[in-house]
Amino acid sequence: MSELRLVPGAVAVWALTIILLLTGSAVWAGLALLAGSLVLAWCRQAGQALLFGVLGVCAIALTWWRQRLAAAWTPPSRLLGTVSGSPVEVESGGHLVRIDAPGHPAPLPVFTDLDGRDLPAGSHVVVEVNWSATDRPGLGALVGNGELQVSADPHGMDLVAWTVRQALRGTVDQTVGEASRGLVPGMVLGDVSAQTSAERQLYIDTGLSHLSAVSGANVAIVTTVAVIGCRLLTLGPRVQVAAATVALLGFVGLVGTEPSVLRAALTGLVGLLAVLGSSRMEPIHGLCLAVIGLVLWDPDLAVSYGFALSVAATAGIIALHPLLYRPLARTRLPDIFVRALAVAVSADIVTMPIIALMAGEVSVVSVLANVMVAPAVAPVTLLGLPAAGLALLPGPLAWLPLKLLEPCTWWIHTVAAWCAGLPLATVSADPVWVLVAYGWIIAGLVGGHPWKTLVLVTAWWVWSTDLTSPPAEVPLESLQLHVVDEVEEVDRAPPGTQVIIVRDPTGSPADRPSITRDRVPVLFPHRDGVVSLHVDGTQHARDGRF
Repeated sequence: MSELRLVPGAVAVWALTIILLLTGSAVWAGLALLAGSLVLAWCRQAGQALLFGVLGVCAIALTWWRQRLAAAWTPPSRLLGTVSGSPVEVESGGHLVRIDAPGHPAPLPVFTDLDGRDLPAGSHVVVEVNWSATDRPGLGALVGNGELQVSADPHGMDLVAWTVRQALRGTVDQTVGEASRGLVPGMVLGDVSAQTSAERQLYIDTGLSHLSAVSGANVAIVTTVAVIGCRLLTLGPRVQVAAATVALLGFVGLVGTEPSVLRAALTGLVGLLAVLGSSRMEPIHGLCLAVIGLVLWDPDLAVSYGFALSVAATAGIIALHPLLYRPLARTRLPDIFVRALAVAVSADIVTMPIIALMAGEVSVVSVLANVMVAPAVAPVTLLGLPAAGLALLPGPLAWLPLKLLEPCTWWIHTVAAWCAGLPLATVSADPVWVLVAYGWIIAGLVGGHPWKTLVLVTAWWVWSTDLTSPPAEVPLESLQLHVVDEVEEVDRAPPGTQVIIVRDPTGSPADRPSITRDRVPVLFPHRDGVVSLHVDGTQHARDGRF
């Protein structure tokens, strides 16, 4: 069990930071530290008890010190700060922007009505907002709501990243179809500003949200390509590690250093360690070091669901993939399919209870969706990064790689839409019931009955499904609308339009949906009555004509 020797230290840092952030009391954290050390000592693990104690003291001391700094900080009436990451669009409208403020130990959340594209990471802003207390656990106790004014554009690496993002986004809008315009910048550079709220929800409902932005898989692909290139040149292990490190630093510099990217960088690097140094360093060691380093650097990650999901998915793949691969291999299905299925199930098993706790519902189709899109993920990153560089140069140089990767992003979007349209794609769930259900699934797989397990899961799905109900509806207000008076004006809709509404009431009600050549839905509310749009791309008239 030597490969688990760093687990107690990682647990100490993570758990004690959570206790301190939730309770605000160093006493409770200290008691937990003492109890954990005594348990390890009682189990005759003196070295583990010492490691637990040292790392625990560091976590408590650093978090407590930062809490004191945050409590002593008073926001000025006019704050000069820096945007620390990409703004996040909120459902109520506007964006959530995180601001690095002088003297405050953590980024401050600020809600503003400004367009997120006007606030790139690294921008210097003047903050004039109303501050209020927040009940969200973390170092900061304040949240702002008001106006931001950009006083200076990004500089240095932030300027480079912003320039690359702008160039790629503009080239993508002119080159690829509607289904790919949001995915390409997201999967390549973590820029999800081109994705609508409906698209983001679509990827969440199908368990593909980790693909619609930068994830550990992207980082693993980038670093692995660097290693393979060095091996083809017969370069040694040290050069391979150096090349992977340079590729990783360059990639992180392009996509930014916000917490989600750092999570992806380190969890992706853990996957690389499994390839490069499995004989010298277990992947679980790399994961534990990543947890310790990230939480000590940013204690707020300890109470972040995103961080918990990243760590859980990586740990699940490391621990469960070998266990599940062997029984699944006995099905005699193609090996590439079996490996993709084992990875998807391993990640799903450990992340689904966390998702149930966070959202109260889980995706039933996430394993199916991830297996179906697995072959299309790597080409998007491998072709998208050169396209981002070529987009900076004059001329249509980025056209070829974007056209080559477009079928992959089209496929990912199509799979998401199809899976979301399946009956019972998402269900309300409690973490306990999720653990019980997956416990039976694991027992069936490990017990050597993969086909019987699949039949039972399918039978439950059919029994629970209401086949008469349509797929989930997409709210029109979440889409980019274009309203015209006459049907002849439909072809003049601007790029990016997702729904066209025609006011002309003349003509007989249609008996089938209307779409443009680019498959943009066209609605005639004064002629056809109420028509709803659904996540699988279908339209349903309220009176049942189609």
